[in-house]
Amino acid sequence: MIPLVSIIILNWNNWRDTLECLESIYQITYTDYNVIIVDNNSQDQSLQKIKDYCNGRIKVQSEFFQYQTWNKPIKLIEYTNQESEKESNQKKNLNPQYRKLFLIENDGNYGFAEGNNIGIRFALKNLKSDYILLLNNDTVVDPEFLNELIVTAESEEKIGFVGPKTYYYDKSNRIQAAGGGNIDFQRGESHEIGFNQEDNGNLDQLMELDYVGGVCLLVKASVIEEIGLMDTNYFMYWEDVDWCFNGREADYKSVYTFKSKIWHKYGASSKNYFKTYYHNRNRLYFVRKHASKTVYHKFLSYYLKEVLIESGYLLIYRRDWPMFKSLFTGTIDGLRI
Repeated sequence: MIPLVSIIILNWNNWRDTLECLESIYQITYTDYNVIIVDNNSQDQSLQKIKDYCNGRIKVQSEFFQYQTWNKPIKLIEYTNQESEKESNQKKNLNPQYRKLFLIENDGNYGFAEGNNIGIRFALKNLKSDYILLLNNDTVVDPEFLNELIVTAESEEKIGFVGPKTYYYDKSNRIQAAGGGNIDFQRGESHEIGFNQEDNGNLDQLMELDYVGGVCLLVKASVIEEIGLMDTNYFMYWEDVDWCFNGREADYKSVYTFKSKIWHKYGASSKNYFKTYYHNRNRLYFVRKHASKTVYHKFLSYYLKEVLIESGYLLIYRRDWPMFKSLFTGTIDGLRI
């Protein structure tokens, strides 16, 4: 029996990337999957553009595939986030010949963690999914990517999370990450495996990691039922790492599978003061949550020195008060959370 996979894509004011991602998904070879878009209250034309795409009125252009008409129309089933929380068979009993897209329209921006949690709860409650796949909307996938993720996940009971080989979108043979990475607790830093390396075959092996990156993360439904959803204290950044560590503490592995491939528009979703704020806030929260007290105190000593140096640079050399404020408030809130 082929496991049922629910692919969850979070959209916020970025319909062009979302449509390119969708078209690549609807051309994959894996057969038993559905797609859920969770829209975080976009204020652009995202909702209408997604509807137009499903009806075949927008021909998506990409260097990674040719637009197809055989997979249209796509049956669109819409929910508000309040409706999505209710268990109902009314909208899901559709003719199986239709390809389906579930669109959950949030009434606010719930961030990465809760935005995805909304989709996960819907998938587990209403679609009875065996696996959940979180996928960034600024990605394009290889036709075989999901087959390979599932093969690896099914190979061992204690594999909880699986990630693919992720390339840069604009440098198709340069690796952004081999599945995810490892954590240096004393510095509170995450290190992506294979970051910015040419793909010369040296990463063509299965590897166990500290975490699988949230750009593309496959997780077993049974694992979610045991460890829970993503921690919404994070809002954005570090929540994927935290989730994998929650799994690790329950004896589940995070694994990289090299035969699964995707391409990511690295940095397309975050280039502002929010990144500095949340990265520092959540870095502090994560280390305190998962490290021993001794390691946490060593980290604090390192981190506070780093913040003092960075603050001086921002205030004296760059005179960038907004960035300093993001760094400072992120630090204070990270110590308080």
